[in-house]
Amino acid sequence: MFQIQDMDPKVYRTNTRNATIRIMALFIVVGFSTSYGFYSLFDNPHNPLTLQIIGALIGLALVFWITAKFFKDKPWMAEAMYGWQLKRSLMHITNAMRQLQEKVEAGDVEAMKILRFYHLGVTQMYTLEQNTSGLIDLKAEKEQLAGKMQELGLDTEQTTFELAKLKAVVGESKSIND
Repeated sequence: MFQIQDMDPKVYRTNTRNATIRIMALFIVVGFSTSYGFYSLFDNPHNPLTLQIIGALIGLALVFWITAKFFKDKPWMAEAMYGWQLKRSLMHITNAMRQLQEKVEAGDVEAMKILRFYHLGVTQMYTLEQNTSGLIDLKAEKEQLAGKMQELGLDTEQTTFELAKLKAVVGESKSIND
């Protein structure tokens, strides 16, 4: 289950920038080391660039592994991980948007709740990333759904998302699987 959290956009941007710089610095060290090491290990004077690229790709894979294994739970990665999880949740909904909107039009309450979470999540992502034009584009659709939910007496503060509920509403689909 994913839950939308209150987050200061300035703090979010600062902390994600700092996390990105740390991961990039790690990649520079690991990438250069593996690139040079791979080239030195398999010395081939006819194709050194290919060996260096392969070494750099191995370094990139190592950085992904190190980040996933050791860094993802660190406090300095919290905002970056939150943003990634929010975007992943929104992606699942986006992949099933056509079916979800059809269910909303048919009056499905659970579909309305999921679509409301989507609107709140996208609004937060746009706010965190300073995408003001995206906020303007979403405003009318967001207000229309909120009004429909209020008429039905539904809570418009849908801050949690469960993939299982989305699958239950739109049916199993390859496009919304993990």
